[in-house]
Amino acid sequence: MSKIDFTSLQSPLNDAASLMPSIAGKKILMGFWHNWPAGPSDGYQRGQFANISLADVPKDYNVVAVAFMKGNGIPTFKPYNLSDAEFRRQVGVLNSQGRAVLISLGGADAHIELRKGNEQPLANEIIRLVETYGFDGLDIDLEQSAIDFADNKTVLPAALKMVKDHYAGQGKHFIISMAPEFPYLTTAGKYVGYIQALEGYYDFIAPQYYNQGGDGIWVQEVNKGNGAWIAQNNDAMKEDFLFYLTESLVSGTRGFTKIPADKFVIGLPANVDAAATGYVINPTAVTNTFKRLHDKGLSIKGLMTWSVNWDNGISKDRVPYNWEFSRRYGPMINGPDLSGLEQEAAEFEAANQQ
Repeated sequence: MSKIDFTSLQSPLNDAASLMPSIAGKKILMGFWHNWPAGPSDGYQRGQFANISLADVPKDYNVVAVAFMKGNGIPTFKPYNLSDAEFRRQVGVLNSQGRAVLISLGGADAHIELRKGNEQPLANEIIRLVETYGFDGLDIDLEQSAIDFADNKTVLPAALKMVKDHYAGQGKHFIISMAPEFPYLTTAGKYVGYIQALEGYYDFIAPQYYNQGGDGIWVQEVNKGNGAWIAQNNDAMKEDFLFYLTESLVSGTRGFTKIPADKFVIGLPANVDAAATGYVINPTAVTNTFKRLHDKGLSIKGLMTWSVNWDNGISKDRVPYNWEFSRRYGPMINGPDLSGLEQEAAEFEAANQQ
C-alpha cells in the first residue's frame, strides 16, 4: 500500500527484540501491562495492583499489551521507570519465549486527536517505537470520545496499513488488534468503521466484557422461549451472557457486527478491583462458554484481561490475588484441552460447598 521510504527509521540492532513472534493458529491469553506505578488504593474495591517488570509477566500470557501510547498531537510512548535499552531487553525476553508484546494506543483517559495529513507522521512514530523498543504490533484501545474524534477513524487505519505493509516487506508480521467496549460493536457501533477499514489487516479483536453495567443483550431463546435481557452485570446469568454475546458477535446476529471466531478474544477483568463490573465469580461460566462455542463450531481465539498487574495485586485487606486469572485460564488457553480449567472449576465448587 505504502511507497514511503522508512529506511531512516530502521534500528541497527539485531537482538531478541527484533523478532516478531507469530500468533497465527495459536490460542492467546492476553494481558495489559501498566506503564505507571501503583497508588495506595487504585482499585474499584480499593485494592492495589502490583508493580511488576515486563520480563516477570507469567508465561501463561503469550500476548502482552503495554498500556499506553498516548499524548497530544502524534501519540507516543516512553517507559516510566526504565531506560529504553532495558525496556527493549525485557521485550526481547518475552520475544525469545515466543511471546508477543504490543503497544496499546489510547486508554480510558486518553485524548487522541489525529487529523488528515497525520497518516505518515503516525506511521513514522509507530515504526520508531517498534525499532526502539521491539514492539510486535499495536492494539487499538480508543474509548469514549476518542473513538470517532477528529479524523481518528481514517488516519489510524491508514497509518497501521502502512506499518503492516512495511514489516511485511521485511518478512515480518506486525500484529494489529483492538479492545473495544462491546456496546460499540453493534451493527451501527462506533468501532465498526475500524473493523471495516482494517479488514484483512487486523489479527484479533478482544471486546471488553466489563465496566458496562446493565448494558447487555436480548436473547429470545432463554426464559423458556419468552426471551430475556441479559445484562453484563447479571452474575446469576454470567455463563449465558458470555456465550450469547460471543455467539452473536462471531455470527453477526442479534444486532451485532460479525467478527470471525478465529479472530475473537473475550476480554474479562482479572478480579473485582480491576473493573467496576464484569468479574467472573465462578470459572465454570468460562469453561462452559468455551465448550458451548466449540460444540457449535465457533471456537474462539482466547481470552484477554485487564490486567497482568491486577492479576498479581492485593485486595484492600492485603489479601494477594495471586495470579488468579492466569492460574484459572492459562491451562485452558495454553493446554491441549479444557482439563486445567475443569480442575480449577471443580476446586471452586468444592470450596463453596464446604
